[in-house]
Amino acid sequence: MARFLLPQHIEDARKTVPVLDSLPAKGYPGYINRTGQLRTIGQLYDRTTVFGHIAFSPDEAYALTNKRSPHALYELMVISAGSTQRPGLHDHSPAFIQGLGVMADAFAGHCHAYDLTPVVSWSYDPMTLDRESIQGEKRFHAHLVGRTQAERATVAAKAIPARQLSATRARRIVEEASVLGSLLSADVVDPDALRVLVPVPALSTATATVTAQFELPDGWASLTAPTLHEDIAYIHCKLRRTYDEILRVCTTGRSGKWERPTVREFDADEISVPLRPGTRATLAHYIRALRPEILTNRRGIDRTRDTHVYPLADLAYAVTIAEQAGKVYLHLRTNLFSDLGGAGISIIDGVIVKTKKGVEKLRPAEIAGREAFQAEYLGRVHRHPLASRVFFPRI
Repeated sequence: MARFLLPQHIEDARKTVPVLDSLPAKGYPGYINRTGQLRTIGQLYDRTTVFGHIAFSPDEAYALTNKRSPHALYELMVISAGSTQRPGLHDHSPAFIQGLGVMADAFAGHCHAYDLTPVVSWSYDPMTLDRESIQGEKRFHAHLVGRTQAERATVAAKAIPARQLSATRARRIVEEASVLGSLLSADVVDPDALRVLVPVPALSTATATVTAQFELPDGWASLTAPTLHEDIAYIHCKLRRTYDEILRVCTTGRSGKWERPTVREFDADEISVPLRPGTRATLAHYIRALRPEILTNRRGIDRTRDTHVYPLADLAYAVTIAEQAGKVYLHLRTNLFSDLGGAGISIIDGVIVKTKKGVEKLRPAEIAGREAFQAEYLGRVHRHPLASRVFFPRI
């Protein structure tokens, strides 16, 4: 792969983004993390603690569970629990999306009562089945994480510019494809088509450099808006269209097990999506800097190299919703190489933070505190003013 996948001035901007590698998270004693273990509802009950399970159609349901491989001490997980695996939030009904919004809004209020900072995240990568994926469980699932004041202080004290990381660590945490994704999103997403989300100009902030950043104008309550599902579906369709068009013009071949398309000679002007000249030139620079020979005939090299030189199988992105300077933002980070999804990469006070799981073991008192936090959250969800209308619409 070429030394720089981005033009110099944009690469310089990427290198100024503040990062922390990494923030430790304790694990449960004796627990071994495995992915792909929640394919059926039975497995969901056998392998997690289910706090609540609400089905509101024959093939759509939520389950609120304990994350057995924690990303933080204070944490829950909402997972799609219908009979069919639906990997994306856009694959679900407006009612499901509004229900998730109510749970996230309630979670934010619960965190504030605990003097915690809420972070909500999820990932989309249904097609990567050979190398490490940003979405290990292909069912849609959202991580609800509360960050402590001590964690925030650690992030503030230890954050460094990405340029101080090695090239491989920087790529994994603030991948070049994420910067490219922020530029592409700014061009293809029409602000006037959005009902709830308000785009932040690309490259205007550190987080808007490595994510497509959108403000939630009413804070966490924006997630409960009935029209949010339209924004989620619209943005996904724009990303899908852009990704497919880039593949059509710039690559040849297909994705399969240890098989990916390769870059071919192309004319960037033939990419039929509305891009500004600077974005189109950056995209062409990026694709031409890839080394096609690296993308062929792989058979599972070590994970460290996979996450830097062997791409994911299809469109992949992670969403993180977090607070920053008194406002709430949704960040969408596109991935091509990195395997770190929405919980593996958090955003805390504008710093891009890698979480390192399984560092030491949770003590009994910590487990008890985690369980109390989770139990009290259930009560808060029940008391949310939209709870009965959203979760039990037919009653």
